[in-house]
Amino acid sequence: MPRLLFVLALLLAVSTPVAPAFAGELKGHDGWIREAPPVARVRAGYLVLENAGAADLVVTGVRSAAFGAIEMHTMAEGEGGTMRMRRLSELVVPAGGRVELRPGGLHLMLFRARQPLAAGDTVTVELDGADGPLASVVLEQR
Repeated sequence: MPRLLFVLALLLAVSTPVAPAFAGELKGHDGWIREAPPVARVRAGYLVLENAGAADLVVTGVRSAAFGAIEMHTMAEGEGGTMRMRRLSELVVPAGGRVELRPGGLHLMLFRARQPLAAGDTVTVELDGADGPLASVVLEQR
């Protein structure tokens, strides 16, 4: 009987999911979506990300049940001094630091809203890293 208990305890320990080391270290706040006409197929989203951990965190994707797709973008000067939007494959939030996504700089492009959004409506976006979820952030349309 003691051997059976040992085996059961070992199986339980092996099958229990372990949270990633970065869980809870990335926090997002002050999230908002720029208001657009109800028929607009794309919107811009902004927020502040803060990394309370001792290691850089890399956001590799963003998703939400409220949108068909979400991309991370930045604005960069192009030919002739015009500002151009460029898609990012990842966004690094430095250890103990913060990154601001704001108009004219880093931002989220939110494609194909699954339902109309009005001022004051909120949606949740999930920020993912290579090893899984990093944080959930609420964005309010305004």
